[in-house]
Amino acid sequence: MSERVHVVTGAFGYSGRWIARELLSRGKKVRTLTNAVGRDDPFQGMVEVMPIDFTNHDLLVSSLRGADVLYNTYWVRYKNRKDGYAHEIAVENTRKLLLAAEEAGVNRIIHFSVAHPHKAPDWSYFRGKVEVEKILTESSLSYAILRPTVFFGGERDVLINNMAWLIRKFPVFGIFGMGNYLIQPIHIEDVAKVAVDQGESVEDVVLDVAGPEIFTYREYVTLIAKSLGVRRLIIPVPPIVGWAVGKAVGAILRDRVITRAEIKGLMRGLMATDAKPLGKIKFSEWVTINGAGLGVKYHNDLKERKYTNPRESH
Repeated sequence: MSERVHVVTGAFGYSGRWIARELLSRGKKVRTLTNAVGRDDPFQGMVEVMPIDFTNHDLLVSSLRGADVLYNTYWVRYKNRKDGYAHEIAVENTRKLLLAAEEAGVNRIIHFSVAHPHKAPDWSYFRGKVEVEKILTESSLSYAILRPTVFFGGERDVLINNMAWLIRKFPVFGIFGMGNYLIQPIHIEDVAKVAVDQGESVEDVVLDVAGPEIFTYREYVTLIAKSLGVRRLIIPVPPIVGWAVGKAVGAILRDRVITRAEIKGLMRGLMATDAKPLGKIKFSEWVTINGAGLGVKYHNDLKERKYTNPRESH
């Protein structure tokens, strides 16, 4: 009998890359479904590459044949229907992917959701995450739903890198409100280990995935600035002002610096959890060691996500 394969969506991206790396380190056979076909291969051909096309059910099923576990990192950060980005589209695409997984005989799904998705039902990003969780739990598939807080580490931690870039470039940094809400970052390597551990399990679970340290947002920004070796005035600003400034900077850079959903989730304290932390790597130690390299170059997330089809984003 041939070896069963582990399939990762978006293994040339951020979280998917780390999951694929962890799988390979454990001797697993890995395949990726991606819309970044033709992009530089970080795995030197060790990962089988197949396109992901949500409009072609038969191709999706074929791409998932022989899969033991599917690690689904697919989602869209933005809501911009004219460019093909919308959370309701992401919900339907995920539904198609899970239906294909059932038909292909995939044994287990490791699905990435978001921390506390039920606590922000008034925003489509979180509402969409709840819908997808429901689709999965009502399916016949074995599953682990992972609800991470905010990632750090790796080569493409866009949010933290670009925050550091802004701190480097401007003498003043505005935080939304007073900055007393909590954030509990987790290293992407820890996330990958949790995901692959769950791929080796059979129990249906929903897990918060967070790191070992909790900060207020003000403490978090202050720590980043200190690691860069710069002194900055950190001031509270109304959320709408912070968003507007981010939008203006994004227009200059032709990117999305921050979304309303991200601001809303942050200020509601959704980026921290009361659950036992599953991460081991401390942000305070990591940022002290790596701060000199943070924010040296801006990472244009919107540009990097435009591969073959804007409706297929990781």
